[in-house]
Amino acid sequence: MYKDLSIKSKLYLSFGAILAIILVLLSIAYNRFNSLSEANGWDRHTMEVIQSVDQMRNDLLQVQVEARGYYLTGAAKRYEQTQKELTDLPGSLQALQKLTADNPNQVARFKAVEGMIAKWIKEVIEAQLAERHELGDKPGAADIMGHTGSLSNGNVAITDIYKTLDQATAEERTLLAQRSEASNRLQETMRLVLSAGGLACVVLSATIAWLLGRSLLTPLNNLTHAVGRIAAGEQSARAAVLSADELGLVTKEFNRMAQSIQDNQANELAATNLLKSKVDSLLGVVSKAAAGDLTGKIEVAGSDAIGQLAHGLDRMFENLRALLNNVQKAGIQVTTSATEIAASARQQEATGIEQAQTSVEILSTTKEISANTSQLLKTMEDATAVADYTTSATADAQTNLRRMDSTMQHMVSATDSINAKLAALSEKASNINSVLITITKVADQTNILSLNAAIEAEKAGEAGRGFSVVATEIRRLADQTSVSTWDIEQMLKEMQSAVSASVMGMDKFSEEIRRSVGEVRQVTDQLSGVMDQVQKLAPQFDAVLQGMQSQAVGAQQISETMMQLNDATQQTVESLKATSEAVHQLQYAAGDLQTSVANFAVAA
Repeated sequence: MYKDLSIKSKLYLSFGAILAIILVLLSIAYNRFNSLSEANGWDRHTMEVIQSVDQMRNDLLQVQVEARGYYLTGAAKRYEQTQKELTDLPGSLQALQKLTADNPNQVARFKAVEGMIAKWIKEVIEAQLAERHELGDKPGAADIMGHTGSLSNGNVAITDIYKTLDQATAEERTLLAQRSEASNRLQETMRLVLSAGGLACVVLSATIAWLLGRSLLTPLNNLTHAVGRIAAGEQSARAAVLSADELGLVTKEFNRMAQSIQDNQANELAATNLLKSKVDSLLGVVSKAAAGDLTGKIEVAGSDAIGQLAHGLDRMFENLRALLNNVQKAGIQVTTSATEIAASARQQEATGIEQAQTSVEILSTTKEISANTSQLLKTMEDATAVADYTTSATADAQTNLRRMDSTMQHMVSATDSINAKLAALSEKASNINSVLITITKVADQTNILSLNAAIEAEKAGEAGRGFSVVATEIRRLADQTSVSTWDIEQMLKEMQSAVSASVMGMDKFSEEIRRSVGEVRQVTDQLSGVMDQVQKLAPQFDAVLQGMQSQAVGAQQISETMMQLNDATQQTVESLKATSEAVHQLQYAAGDLQTSVANFAVAA
């Protein structure tokens, strides 16, 4: 079925199949990419929630820091800063509630946090601020505040708030882990789809290239082999018809042309040999008659012009022989012989007219041979035109393959550019990793400093309890920074692994494209060889064409010769008429002679 399609249909079908596979692959990749983008959006949402929780924790910590600064100093500026930090808490809490509106558990948890914060502000912060405001600048006010029981109750309340926030953060991290796992599955599926689709494209392209090359090169090689055999002198050589496309039609026309040439040459050779043998036989008899030997026998027979001419010549020679015998034997019988000569002259006149008619028929036959030669010459010119068209079509195919080679070269360049960009992305990720290492070191140093501050606060006793709380919070913040840095480092490692896998895939794809470029160039070189072979046919067709032209010229010369022979025959008829008239006069003279001789007596 594939071999019966036209070349244009084969090209459209082949490249259409490749394009369909690529479109299906792009559609699947696009859907997976949308799913992956959605998963990444949820990951960013989770990170925003975690960041907002940390911001909330920092706001609470800042309230504690400013409040304890007011407890220690009693400065109005610290009191105002504390009030300002308290006004920032509702905004942070509303941002958290807005971000977690899609999670009922988080909504309920942050609703509880809102009540806990309001209770903590009312029962702890505002009470302690009022108590410190009442103490004013009284000496030992900071110590009094340190020994207040409400300070311990405030630590318990804020610890419950932090615990709830930690639970919210833990839930978000669980969601982040689940979404990261789903994102990794999507990435793995996308890599599998791209790999399988790329492999399918490569296999399909190789199969199509093999089928297309075989469907084009096999008939061309078959036709070239047949042409070579004919050029070597094997006139019976024919090309097998392997397909029903344009090359199959060219092969059929070539076989028909070769058969026509062979038949014409065989017929022409047979007619030429037959005509030559008959003419040679007639020329032998005529040459002997011209030398005075009338004993020759004409053996040429047939109903054609040469046969009729031979029959006429045979009769003429018989008449001449009879005439000469009569003249030799009846020299003394001039009177009776004159009558016989008159009858013979009339017969020769009829024979001359018959020879003239035979010459006309020979001239007609010669013109028909000339027309056949002209028709054969036109057929050879058409064959030359077909060879020129085949050369042009092969050149066009070679140009299209070179254009395909250029397109695939552009694809290789684009793949190299993507590899370079992926390498740059990997390098940027490495730079971020070094920054994370620096942040980890800073967090470790901060943890050590907070531990030293806590030790010093313990040494200070009751006076250092507030500073101990600050050191504890700083150490907790350093621990959280270390954990976040570790998470970011893990994500960077996954991203670097994905980039490395992408680089390897692109390298493999680039290598396949380069191999395809080499195959296309090989096909181009093969087409160049085919075009060279087809171009070699033109000189051979020209040589045959020149030979046919020479035969046409020879046929024209034969026609002209037969026309001259016809003129000579007409002249012979005129001469025979004059001879007949002379014989009549001779008959009259012989009658007079007989009358005169009758007066004499002849001895027996």
